[in-house]
Amino acid sequence: MLKETKHDYQNCLTGNFYDNKCTGEYESWEDFKNTHAGFGANDYYNDTYNFVFRYDIHKQDDSKYRLELCIMLQRKGIYTHLYIHNIDQNTLNTEVKEWLKGRSKYITHLWKEVL
Repeated sequence: MLKETKHDYQNCLTGNFYDNKCTGEYESWEDFKNTHAGFGANDYYNDTYNFVFRYDIHKQDDSKYRLELCIMLQRKGIYTHLYIHNIDQNTLNTEVKEWLKGRSKYITHLWKEVL
């Protein structure tokens, strides 16, 4: 079961140190899927362009969760920070978990020479 993260280090800087407009918010996982590339029938998430290098899950007051994504736009060298609010436990355990597993495969692929 996917749940709130408890990392043993500080959070990533919110936004971008050089440009505070490099952050975004979505009211739900559905909103994120409907506006972000990689969720269409013949579409795929392009990790090369949008490298998710960290995520944090925070429990909200209403028993829902907020997902924070730290994304490096590798081809432009831009770091962005996204917030996705109001995720229920079922969506967290199914869709979100499956999507994050896909991102972990990319990270593993980047480090394959030392693994």
